[in-house]
Amino acid sequence: MLEPTAKPALPIELAGTRFGVVMRPPHYRWDGERLICSRLRQVDDSALAGLEEVRVVVDEDFVGVVAPTIEAARNAAKRVVLTWDEPPAAKAATRSPKAKLTNTSSAAKRDTHTQTYAWPSRLRWGDAPGWVVARADQASLEVWAPTATPEALRVDLSLATGCDAERIVLRDPSGLGFATGLGRHCGDDAAVDAALLAQAVGAPVAVWLDADYARDVRALGRAQCMTLGASLDAAHVTRFRYRQAHAQGEVAAVGLLLCGREAPTRHGDTDRADLYSPYRFEQTHVSAHRGARAYQNDDSTSIQHTFARESFLDELAHAEGVDPLALRQRHLEDARGLELIGSVASQADWAVPVTEPPVGDVMRGRGLAYAQLPDRHQRLDGGVRSAWIADVEVNRTTGDVRLTRLVVGQDSGEQVDTARLQQTLQARVLSKPQGLLGRTPAFDEWDDGRTTAVERASFTPAPAPISKGVETLPERFDDTDFAPGVAVIANALFDATGVRFREPPFTAGRVRQALAMGEAFDGDDATAQRGTRKTSAKLSGTRRWWAAAALTTVAGGAVMAWPFKGAIAPIARPAATLYSAETIERGRLVAAAGDCAACHTVAGGAVNTGGHAFETPFGTLYSTNITPDEATGIGNWSYAAFERAMRHGISRDGRHLYPAFPYTAFAKTSDADLQALYAYLMAQPAVAAPAPENALTFPFNLRALMAPWNALYHDPTPFVPNPAQSDLYNRGAYLAEGLGHCSACHSPRNAMGAEQGGERYFAGALVDGWEAPPLNALSRSPVPWSENALFDYLRHGSSPLHGVASGPMAPVVAGLAELPEYDVRAIAHYVAQQMGAPVEDEPAQYAQAAQLAASSAASPSGQEEGARLFEGACAACHLDNGVPAFTKASTALALNTNLYSERPDNVIHSILGGVHDDAVPGSGSMPGFADSFSDTQVATLAAYLRARFAPSEPPWQQLEQRVAALRQPHNNTPSTP
Repeated sequence: MLEPTAKPALPIELAGTRFGVVMRPPHYRWDGERLICSRLRQVDDSALAGLEEVRVVVDEDFVGVVAPTIEAARNAAKRVVLTWDEPPAAKAATRSPKAKLTNTSSAAKRDTHTQTYAWPSRLRWGDAPGWVVARADQASLEVWAPTATPEALRVDLSLATGCDAERIVLRDPSGLGFATGLGRHCGDDAAVDAALLAQAVGAPVAVWLDADYARDVRALGRAQCMTLGASLDAAHVTRFRYRQAHAQGEVAAVGLLLCGREAPTRHGDTDRADLYSPYRFEQTHVSAHRGARAYQNDDSTSIQHTFARESFLDELAHAEGVDPLALRQRHLEDARGLELIGSVASQADWAVPVTEPPVGDVMRGRGLAYAQLPDRHQRLDGGVRSAWIADVEVNRTTGDVRLTRLVVGQDSGEQVDTARLQQTLQARVLSKPQGLLGRTPAFDEWDDGRTTAVERASFTPAPAPISKGVETLPERFDDTDFAPGVAVIANALFDATGVRFREPPFTAGRVRQALAMGEAFDGDDATAQRGTRKTSAKLSGTRRWWAAAALTTVAGGAVMAWPFKGAIAPIARPAATLYSAETIERGRLVAAAGDCAACHTVAGGAVNTGGHAFETPFGTLYSTNITPDEATGIGNWSYAAFERAMRHGISRDGRHLYPAFPYTAFAKTSDADLQALYAYLMAQPAVAAPAPENALTFPFNLRALMAPWNALYHDPTPFVPNPAQSDLYNRGAYLAEGLGHCSACHSPRNAMGAEQGGERYFAGALVDGWEAPPLNALSRSPVPWSENALFDYLRHGSSPLHGVASGPMAPVVAGLAELPEYDVRAIAHYVAQQMGAPVEDEPAQYAQAAQLAASSAASPSGQEEGARLFEGACAACHLDNGVPAFTKASTALALNTNLYSERPDNVIHSILGGVHDDAVPGSGSMPGFADSFSDTQVATLAAYLRARFAPSEPPWQQLEQRVAALRQPHNNTPSTP
């Protein structure tokens, strides 16, 4: 098991391995032919003086830092000051204009259709976080890196380092061997980064590949645009045109481009001999912007070409009201191809439509794609035919796409190894769909944005016909396996949703965005092309579902200006089958991040039944029942009512909610997360539990007064990520500012109960008698926090230099334990940025901790009574005096932040009630002394703890009065001995 802050082990242990971090230019992008980027003018590394083991590597516009540890490299990178010039004026982006699928039929004019498709330079940042390692010497290079395009990576490495391609050894860190994918990902970019750093410092270098590389994905944009056109006459294609915009359909590694060593391309405008169409039309014109590069990925080209052609034919079929299979068969003259596509259609029951209408929040669809490529001698008739039919399920709440069935037929000749073909497709397509169906890092994704949990679909091989005398490709499938793979999913998605995706990948965020628009989607914006669909009933139902949600949002926003809010009609409790298991699971994570149970559950009561009391300056508030009980809970709430409460603080019956329910933070939650949370709550057991009456003073008991309060202090705008920050930061900000509502406890409030922002954001506050300490530069921690220490504290409930989570923070940590590790690390990263904290605990922090512990060894004079109480009740656990004990405190009291606070509240609560690990098992436990210590004794002990373990701080005043005020929640024993 990994240590809390550890990363996976390096794929290879090499002597002298260093760790590298690269720093990209502030602005860089691919314009279709070249990289446009800021130019490096100056490097100021004076802040690294004295750090002999840290090295800054500069190669034109490529900059990196190498250090003995990854944390040291990251900290050093923050200290290096880079000065950049603005990017040179770029030519207009070589992007094909958008074209709508048009139909201008008339008695005297043939139908004309045109459309543009695109292919991204990087399908994703990678499959999973991991190390990329490079070792270089004068004549050879060895790289351990995940890649889906090893030959293209080999060429990039050769150009970047000057090493002969034959002397470059690529190794897969997984040890399973490389499997050719659907396109490039950022494992290639990380590999070139590591190689450049290793060559510069003369030692092996490891680079951490994770979602931070998604910046390269965005910057490189599109590698290819493909424009297709067709003319039809009586549902027959009479003229077909295909045009590629760019020289090649791939872009070299970013590090190579920044170094300026990418070989220039020679390009012109000519027909390409290696682009084929298996269909026969009266006129066919296929052309491309020719280019010559050191390596041209023919597999990638065929996949891109097939994606555009097969998607376009699918659009034509739907626009003309023709079955997509029939349109292909009408123009497919190859007998073997016709036999194959017919066999696959029969095996997949093409004539039997998938289930409709949608079941709950799941839509289903089916798609078809076909490809025929030439053999190794460029003979089309002797090449391989491949037909695919795929069934998908689309979750319209989360945007998840699941490949549920794939029927594949491949005709490679009479010696086809069908068993190996099945195994190959199973491994490359079904068990690793990240490239096509995976997620992009986004602030509201819950699978951590780094891996994709897609269930393995059932695989049904279709029999391939055997033709005598045709050249075969035994033991080889690389030329044809994936050609129809992207198009078949795109066509199935259209069948399921009515949305046409004209650029992969088909990630959850893009699917959600497209569904919300209800229109065609090309990755940047939408066009109003819908086409005629056989599944119009399914599509209209989907659009009605989303239209209702949109209408509710608009209506909710319109009434915000009025104090009186109308009630939203009650509904019957949603059926258990309305939402899928995936949606409910996402909702469970949302609820854990929002800490719903901690506030809506009273001690000893059923989960989420309410009754928890909140003491405020305006009186006592009680949380309500949020189980789906129709009488006392939210069982008769529609999603529109639920969403209004979460975003605007208005109950279903029109009453204003008080901001003790932090709708001011929950308003930042994304639509998908709110829908999933609603699904989760409605799927829980219904428990009848009326809420106690609030006890608020006048005029705060008048809920109508919340209308002007909202107008002054509440912004219902959902969270918007900061493009200048990393994905990790934005994810952490989304969780901390929204669902986690950290500022609700850690920011002070004004006289009207509204959170203070600006410099007072995260400046600390009192909640339920406990102090929520500052989470900014005002932190009173005796040893400064680091990002790793914050992660340990939030993930595991304790940090060696800071102590354990107790009081109201303990159930928060328990909720965070349900979240993916990446989410907790994102919160820690965001909070660390507010504190200005380093990534790791540095040697100076450990030295400071040791000094504090040593200075507290002696008991202060004049505190004899406190010393006796401490020795009798505390010393056995809190001092390492050699006396055996059943438990020992893991953190010295000299490092406890509570003892350095200006207020004694947390220390008093801990003495009276103890510290229990019920919420965070293993974090440590301490008995409470409310039943055995009087107010005077608690005050005496608190004063002693302050004097001994925080001697630099002034004594607390009026301790006995404060103990008396805080005792009531712990017991009712007399306050005097």
